[in-house]
Amino acid sequence: MTNNSQDNREQIEYWDGEAGQGWAERNAQMEKTLGPIGEEAIKAAAVRAGEAVLDIGCGCADTSLALLHSTGPAGRVLGVDISGPMLEVAQSKVQTLPDNIRRAITFQQTDASIHNFEESAFDVMFSRFGVMFFADPAGAFANIRRALKPGGRLAFICWAPVAGNEWITVPMSAALQHLPKPEPMPPNAPGPFGLSDPEFVDRALSLAGYSNISIASYQPTMRFGHGMESERIGDFFIEAGPVSRLLKDAPPELVETTRSAIREAVMPYYDGETVNLAASCWIVTASNS
Repeated sequence: MTNNSQDNREQIEYWDGEAGQGWAERNAQMEKTLGPIGEEAIKAAAVRAGEAVLDIGCGCADTSLALLHSTGPAGRVLGVDISGPMLEVAQSKVQTLPDNIRRAITFQQTDASIHNFEESAFDVMFSRFGVMFFADPAGAFANIRRALKPGGRLAFICWAPVAGNEWITVPMSAALQHLPKPEPMPPNAPGPFGLSDPEFVDRALSLAGYSNISIASYQPTMRFGHGMESERIGDFFIEAGPVSRLLKDAPPELVETTRSAIREAVMPYYDGETVNLAASCWIVTASNS
C-alpha cells in the first residue's frame, strides 16, 4: 500500500484543471445523463435517516444532495472531490437550502485515497464513478474503510469493460478514422475503466479489509444531448470524455472533421431528443465487518 499523493498527481491535475472546468460548465447536461444511472447505486447504498455519509468524487454535488435527501437534517453528508471547479458549483447549489439542511452537508477538496478522515465517523461510503482513478486502489479503499464505523457500508458504481459501453465505442471508433490511435492503457490503470475487472475489484477490496463483497452487473441506456439540436449532437462527444483529450491542440479543421464523423456515427441512435447508447457498469457493495 502506498501513501504518496504524487501517485495521483496526474489525475488531480486533470480534474482540477480543464476537465473539471468543462464538467462544471456542463453539469446540467451531464446530470441528465448520469443521474438516472446513479440512482441505482444510491438504492444499493440503502442510506437511512440520521446516517453519516461520505460521498467520494462528489463533483457538482448532485449525488451528495440525493444522499442528503435520504439522511435528512438529522444525518450528515461530506462530499469530497479533487476538482476545485466542480466543488465551486457544489457550494453554490447548497446556498439556497434551508439552514437546518445546509448545516448537514459540507464539501472538501482533497484526495480521498490518502486524506486523514476522522476514524469510524461514517455509516456509508458512496461513490458514483469517482473511485476508478486511485493509483493504489487497495490502499485507497483501506484508508476510506478507517473512516467507516464497524458494520459500515460501502456502495459505488463504476464502469465495466469498454467493449460493453457504446457511449465510448461508437464515438471513439468514428473519431479514430481521423485521429491517431492512443496508446492502450495498462490493465487496471487509473482512469474511467480502472475498476472494470471485477476480479481486480474484489481483490482490492479484500486486501483493504472489506467483507460481504458483491459486484453486480448493471446495463442501462445512457441518454446524451438532452435539448440539443441534432446538428450539434457531435459537439457533446468532442467536448467531454476521451475524444476531447485526443483533440487537445488539434487544428480547427481536424476538430470539425472529427465532429462530423461522430455526428454521423451517433445519429442512428438519435430518437429526436437524445442519443441513446448502451452502457455497462458494476454496482459494488461491501461492509466493514
